[in-house]
Amino acid sequence: MDSSWVWWILTCVIALYFVALLIDFNKPSRILMEHIDNQDVRRREMEQKLKRVQGEMELANTRQEDLDLETEELEQRRKDLLPEANKKEMVAIDEGQFSMGGREEDSPDNERPTHPVHLSYYYIGNTPVTNQEYREFVNCTGYKAPIHWQRGTYPTGLAKHPVVNVSYHDAKAYANWKEARLPTEAEWEKAARGNDERLYPWGNRFVDGERCNSNNMVGTTLPVDEFPLGRSPFGCWDMSGNVYEWCEDYYEAGYYDFSPVANPKGPAGGQERVIRGGYFSETRPNVRTTHRSSAAETHTRENVGFRLAIDGDGTNKPGEPDSQDTEE
Repeated sequence: MDSSWVWWILTCVIALYFVALLIDFNKPSRILMEHIDNQDVRRREMEQKLKRVQGEMELANTRQEDLDLETEELEQRRKDLLPEANKKEMVAIDEGQFSMGGREEDSPDNERPTHPVHLSYYYIGNTPVTNQEYREFVNCTGYKAPIHWQRGTYPTGLAKHPVVNVSYHDAKAYANWKEARLPTEAEWEKAARGNDERLYPWGNRFVDGERCNSNNMVGTTLPVDEFPLGRSPFGCWDMSGNVYEWCEDYYEAGYYDFSPVANPKGPAGGQERVIRGGYFSETRPNVRTTHRSSAAETHTRENVGFRLAIDGDGTNKPGEPDSQDTEE
């Protein structure tokens, strides 16, 4: 065979070999480029998704800001309406003087001496705060419920019973939410006995089982409107028996010896707060309008509740005491 043909064949073989090598080299390059292209597509998709998420977050933040603003406006509106709403649930007590403290001949030392007290015009709750009313506070604010409640609500059938197992601090929290306060001890006593030094809210004669929940009559609380004949001269319900009620004052046994005549607010400090009114197991002496007791601020029991008070503003004519016969 001519040597030129051999060289030609050899050259073709070598050329084909290099073509094959080139093809094998370009294949991973194409795969790599395809991978890079796919990554670019995914990156662009992720960027688009991220932009959508950011847009949704910005919209959600805007909506949350709008909701927060609306909530603030509603809360302010609620506070603006509360003073008038509170008055509808309270009785007005006229400005003036009354005699505070027990009778010298048959009262314990911490109720003496009998002394004159002059109070400014104020309002006080018709009744103690009920379970139903307190549940609204718990639901609206997330405040802790009394320990005996289940799943954030009171036991069945007790809607109109006074809320109990509430400490002084719990009562204050509710009062603040209602744009109100707790009554002072003097305000509580005047609302309970009026201006005529009666022993009980209804008069001077104790009638067991007819005018208040005491002496273990049923051994537990009753609805706050159970005893219409037991109302005070100003029309307050349930100021004798059923549950003790928190007052704002610190307690001091001898406070009456040095308390001021005008709007006394209790001693400057102390270990316990005043509670008034007696409760469902108390006997006759401890449900009198002048009976004084006390408890630690953290005290929570099934026999202590509270009622509210607010300052008078002069826009409504104060109530006049009932002229009920004090011998009843």
